[in-house]
Amino acid sequence: MVKAIDYVKSNRFFMISKSWCPDCHYAQAIWKKYGVSSKVTVLELDKLEDQKKATELEKEFTALSGRKWVPTIWFNGEVFGTEQTLKQLESLDQTEEVFKKAGLL
Repeated sequence: MVKAIDYVKSNRFFMISKSWCPDCHYAQAIWKKYGVSSKVTVLELDKLEDQKKATELEKEFTALSGRKWVPTIWFNGEVFGTEQTLKQLESLDQTEEVFKKAGLL
């Protein structure tokens, strides 16, 4: 059975999401804006066939990140942040610089 840590370790740029979540939609719009959607693996927890497994994974992701929140984003195996992180970078005009430093751009 795949664990949360396996998703984080096997995907350089990774985000947990829920399809109904406006904050997740914001993050996905940022990936699109910078042309990196194909580089970010998104796991839509509410779309998993086995919702019992989805609940278990969500608990594991919460333990890994230290908070229960979607979207939660990992870059290079480390918690990068949430949509708030992206909003802050956008407001400071630093998104491109941070993405380049992380290897996303």
